Amino acid sequence: MNIKSFLSGIRVYAVGILGFLVILFIPVLIIHGGAWLGEKLLPWLNLLSMVMIVICIVLLVPLALIRPTRPLAGLGFFIASYVFGATGWFMGLLLTWSLWGSFAVLIGLLFLGVGVVPMGMLATLLKGMWPELGFLVVAVVLTFGLRILGHNLAEKV
Repeated sequence: MNIKSFLSGIRVYAVGILGFLVILFIPVLIIHGGAWLGEKLLPWLNLLSMVMIVICIVLLVPLALIRPTRPLAGLGFFIASYVFGATGWFMGLLLTWSLWGSFAVLIGLLFLGVGVVPMGMLATLLKGMWPELGFLVVAVVLTFGLRILGHNLAEKV
């Protein structure tokens, strides 16, 4: 065995180890990046959610009562569901991160990305954080309830 083939073999193993470390590092970047993004976005999403609640009650409910404007109300409810969904998702991510750490967030993300909300619910339930648990439950109900309502209103035209 000559030195050239020996160095070539070491290079192959080094590239393989480096590739493996990069693959392991990607979830860490996603989790830490998601938590960082959530900390920046959540105050704005909370404000937007409050505005959307007012819009839903003041504008979209009356529009849903008038037959010709039901598709517009359905579209509004459908869009609002995504605002509440994003708010609940980032809240679930941050609660899971702060209460149970990055491993629990990773487990939640492995469940198609939406598992951070149930993980956050479980973490707040076990810690007795009732307002936070209530927020997550309301966010889930608003997300799926308004999405179904919006779809049904738009479909019945």
